[in-house]
Amino acid sequence: MTKSTIKKHKMKFGRMFLLIFATNSLLTSFPTYSQQSRNTKRPNIVFIISDDQRWDALGAAGNTKIKTPVLDKLAREGVYFRQAIIHVSQCSPSRATLLTGLSPHQHGYYSTNFLRRDMQWKDSFPLPTMPGLLQQAGYRTVLVGKWHLATDPWLTGFSDVRTWLPEAGASYVDAWLTRGNSRKKMETKGFINGIFAEDAIEFLGSAEAKEKPFLLWLASTIPHAPTKPNPSLFEHMYEGKTNADLLPPGFPPHTSVQIPLEGNADSVAPNLADYYASVSYLDNLVGQVLATLDKQGLAENTVIVFLGDNGLMAGSRGLRGKVVPWEESVRVPLIIRAPMLANLKGRSDVPVSSLDLPATILSMAGVSIPENWAGRNLQPLLKGSKKHGIDHAFSEWADTESQFRNYTHRLVRSPHYKLIRWDKPDKPDELYNLVADPHETTNIINKPAMSPVRDQLLSQLNAWMKKTNDPALFWERKNGKTPNLAEEAKAEEELRSGLDDKTEVNINPQLYDAYVGKYEFVTKNIVLISKQENKLFVAGEWGGKSELVPRSENEFLHRNLPMRFTFVKNTAGQVIHLIRRQSLAADVLTIDMKARKIE
Repeated sequence: MTKSTIKKHKMKFGRMFLLIFATNSLLTSFPTYSQQSRNTKRPNIVFIISDDQRWDALGAAGNTKIKTPVLDKLAREGVYFRQAIIHVSQCSPSRATLLTGLSPHQHGYYSTNFLRRDMQWKDSFPLPTMPGLLQQAGYRTVLVGKWHLATDPWLTGFSDVRTWLPEAGASYVDAWLTRGNSRKKMETKGFINGIFAEDAIEFLGSAEAKEKPFLLWLASTIPHAPTKPNPSLFEHMYEGKTNADLLPPGFPPHTSVQIPLEGNADSVAPNLADYYASVSYLDNLVGQVLATLDKQGLAENTVIVFLGDNGLMAGSRGLRGKVVPWEESVRVPLIIRAPMLANLKGRSDVPVSSLDLPATILSMAGVSIPENWAGRNLQPLLKGSKKHGIDHAFSEWADTESQFRNYTHRLVRSPHYKLIRWDKPDKPDELYNLVADPHETTNIINKPAMSPVRDQLLSQLNAWMKKTNDPALFWERKNGKTPNLAEEAKAEEELRSGLDDKTEVNINPQLYDAYVGKYEFVTKNIVLISKQENKLFVAGEWGGKSELVPRSENEFLHRNLPMRFTFVKNTAGQVIHLIRRQSLAADVLTIDMKARKIE
């Protein structure tokens, strides 16, 4: 996709997204909380989120190679949703959906690095959030752990912000963390996820945990790369085991295991032994939290929700990360234990989604659900009702700008079948029989015998898109062609052209003064541009300070990386932002990201 094509695409849907957002805001019904509900004992909610945990990185999923005794016990005591999927398979938009109860095409958090225009550089969501609504209803809402959103948690519904990590990830030990209503980081000694668990436990043991009902949002960085180091007991738990020894049950045979840092094909993190070790450590930490609930007499009135924020391909189909519509990416662990509310226990094959959780949590707390939240209330299902009506779930990737823009899709999934719709007219729909073909190797969309299944799933998907005002309704019709890979490669080559040519052009150094300053991306990541001895330098989240090589009066190349900085001025001649073009790896699409000048 060329830059001009991206621009046309953005112009085509820009007004439509704003209209959709305005419509959603008008339709939102702010919840009420009845006096009758106030007079009953409302449950506490502990929401534990793992990071990049595949659905089958869990003993309860049938993985006999991994040790997760605490989570396995939780799955028996509560409900283990074996068919659960994440509504969007990437960290930031997944969390945004959990907070807002909306799909990415509604809340505007398309991906980790790309947001809808009206959501860029916002400190809060301009709409109700699940923790915010709980707080209005008298709950204490507590945040501990990974955040990975540009909005500030104290402006997103959390009354108590404790130890937290603003960005995507950090070292597993001695990380730079923040505390309270500030993004100022300080080095914090110890294992990062142990620190998070200890802080959560400290809250649970405090008088504040008994003053009124609470939501405790506890977000781990496990098992996201780098996956280690972990405490010695877990570091050596799978010592001597090879990837072949530890293959999870959902992993395709004869496939190379690759667990990467997201988006960088050259940065392959440790193997399955390290991945499993981190999950076993998380299992132990969950056990500590549950033990504290028991000790404090809180367990019987506390709902536990354990969810993976997205899956991980880990080498399946030659892919390392997530965002794609296949099982390894969209299926996640989901366990709900609600002793005071649920009669159902053990394994369930009902196809629920992470989008159902915000609505369910509000319902458990006796708070009315906003009308434009499309997630389903799982309480009837948890209580054992056979008339819950849940036989399918949806997932999406709405981003059209990032390095993952070739994977834009919508999908509808039942326990038996999955239908995938891609955004491009020359990329045909896909249909898979998940029972007969769990690794999704054979597309049966055109088989005559499958037409009733295909038509039913398409009908469900179209109804969903209409209900949520999804711009995917206006995607071009399929044209029967196949993707022109040569044309796509040429477009990528044009975008990447010139990023490796470090030939300097003579520029008046006095021009550099206007470029010096602090710039902020929509992710809240910062780059610093400085001048030293008539040279321009950049320092950013990728580390270190590097020289910028002048290529024109307003274009500079990173000395060591395939990265270009273009400085943009307004009509008054003031520099207002920069555009960073970067190529993360040879097999990853080139992207442009804008950062506004703030100092």
